[in-house]
Amino acid sequence: MPRNDELTLSLGSFPEGASRYQDAHPDVKEAQPRIYVKFRPFGVDFSFWALVDTGAHFCLLNETVAAFVREHLGKGIGPFTVRTAYGPVEGQLFRHSMTLLAEIGRSVDIEVTVFIPPNWRGPCFLGYAGALDHVHFGINPERNQFSFSGL
Repeated sequence: MPRNDELTLSLGSFPEGASRYQDAHPDVKEAQPRIYVKFRPFGVDFSFWALVDTGAHFCLLNETVAAFVREHLGKGIGPFTVRTAYGPVEGQLFRHSMTLLAEIGRSVDIEVTVFIPPNWRGPCFLGYAGALDHVHFGINPERNQFSFSGL
C-alpha cells in the first residue's frame, strides 16, 4: 500500500482547484443524478454547465453556447458524426480553449476538441477524449466537489 507522500509525488500538484458540481442541469429533467461542472469557453465572459461524461469522445456544445463561441473558433477540423442516446448527430469539430472554473484554488485552462452539432438543444458535455484527458480530476460525492489540475 503506497504511503500518502508517495501518492502526492505520483500525482504531482493534484488538485489545483475545485468547485461544487450539480447533480442535475437546471434545464434538463433526468431520472438519475449526474455530474455537471461549470466551464467558460475562451472569449466568453460568462460560464455554462456541462455534463462530465467519460464515455463521450469530445466536448459537445449545445446551440446556445455555440452561438456565443462561434466567432472565437478557428478553422474547423472537419465534419464528424457522433452516436448519442438520441441517435447519430452530425456536426463540426474544432480545437478551442476553455477554463474549468474553481471556487477553491485556481481555475485551469485546457485545450479541447469541441464538437458542435447544429440545433443541439441538449446539455453541453465534457467528454474524456480531447477534453478530460487533459486534466487530473476527482469527485468527492459527500461534498459534491469536483477537483482538478492540469497535466
